[in-house]
Amino acid sequence: AEELTSLTKRRRTLGFEFLKPPRSGRIVLEATGVSLAAGDKELLDNATLVIERGEHVALVGPNGSGKTTLLETVLGERDARAGTIRLGHGVIPAYFSQHDVELPERGSVLDAAVSATRLPRPQAQTLLGRFLFSGWEAHEKQVAVLSGGERRRLALALLVASGANFLVLDEPTNHLDLESREALEAALEAFPGTVLLVSHDRAVLDAVPDRIVAIESRGLRSYDGGWADLVQARGEVTRPAESAPEKPKHARPRPARKRPSELEQVEAQIGELERQVATLEERLAADWTDMDVLTAHRAARDE
Repeated sequence: AEELTSLTKRRRTLGFEFLKPPRSGRIVLEATGVSLAAGDKELLDNATLVIERGEHVALVGPNGSGKTTLLETVLGERDARAGTIRLGHGVIPAYFSQHDVELPERGSVLDAAVSATRLPRPQAQTLLGRFLFSGWEAHEKQVAVLSGGERRRLALALLVASGANFLVLDEPTNHLDLESREALEAALEAFPGTVLLVSHDRAVLDAVPDRIVAIESRGLRSYDGGWADLVQARGEVTRPAESAPEKPKHARPRPARKRPSELEQVEAQIGELERQVATLEERLAADWTDMDVLTAHRAARDE
């Protein structure tokens, strides 16, 4: 209790730029012999998962493999068909769903931050700034008129500073733009507690977790490191993606048409690549083990 109180005080003082406490080996989550099902479909059979204090763990697997079901079972929202699941002493979980974002219906963004976190206004403003709500206009914006992406950013900010020491996140980067994703990555990397994260975002899977747990053959297998380490550990061999032919940089303009500026060309290329990335992410969501699609996705994101 004293450790948790001290941790909460540091969090409220520093926003989310905290020192990560040393791992003690104490258990945050222990699931043993767990079997899960959705209707007649068996999802997990005699699976085991142990997460220690301070670990950041990502859970991956194909759509429909049971990731969300496992998170909800861990939090007591569903019953396992068999096995035992327990949270460690002093563990305070907080859940972020890929679907529902609970926020107050009235008041400003700053009002919501102060009310939910009990931070003094200056610290609440600092927290909001780290989640890209900067300036008086953004802080005084009414929660009721926020866009979908803004609502998710605000909910994530409140979750990180809620006082919970075990964050359970289901696809937190859905509907977030690149800048918002990077802000979330920084917040989770700095979070001193324990994180259990489900995501299809390869950048997040490389930046945030200490290890990845994959749902394979109705079991759970752990891989140290991020997504690239998982692929290497599994011995997957990928062939280099074929690069798209480059457009001539000094092509002579047609007499009747004005040549696009360099900035316009770059913006057009970025737009096309963003569409490619979105399409490839949809394909990866359906089958995350397709190495050809994964390679093309990486190449598009790098470009």
